Amino acid sequence: MLNLYELYKNAKAKNIIFYYSGPIAHASIEGVAATLRKNLQYEGTDEITSNAVFSVFIEQVQNILNYSAEKFSDINSDDEDLRAGVVAIGYEEGFYCIYCGNKVYNQDIPKIKENIDSVRNLDKEHLKALYKERRRMEPPPSSKGAGLGLIEMARKAVKPIDYTFIPMDEEYSFFTIKVVTGREKI
Repeated sequence: MLNLYELYKNAKAKNIIFYYSGPIAHASIEGVAATLRKNLQYEGTDEITSNAVFSVFIEQVQNILNYSAEKFSDINSDDEDLRAGVVAIGYEEGFYCIYCGNKVYNQDIPKIKENIDSVRNLDKEHLKALYKERRRMEPPPSSKGAGLGLIEMARKAVKPIDYTFIPMDEEYSFFTIKVVTGREKI
């Protein structure tokens, strides 16, 4: 039997306050988002930090919905496909960390790296200017947006965005992105 107590203890030891793994649909985001807001209130998080954590969470879930290579579809349904991923929120060194992970196609890794690397070390002023510029642009044909979500996460981050790719097989890797945000939690 799966030892959920060990999973629970591990999450507590790593200061994880929120964790979800599995299929995600637009309709399910609302309930999960409401739970996250309540959890942040329970944690005593100030409004500015709470809004930053919430904003990054929404952007990361949107990335799962738009780009996860793990899809579930019902050919008899008019609803959109479900996509699978993992989201975890915790804190390290006094700041909130929002993690997101999902399967990606190996062929997409260079483009993902390029997109993240182009914003991860920009200062707030350059991120703001880039955000305004991209809002006026048409999104690339292969994109679900103009990269605004990634820019918005970088704007909310207090440290450069971190990411990894763990190879799964010849076709897929598991992509994880980490955004550190908020005010220092004392």
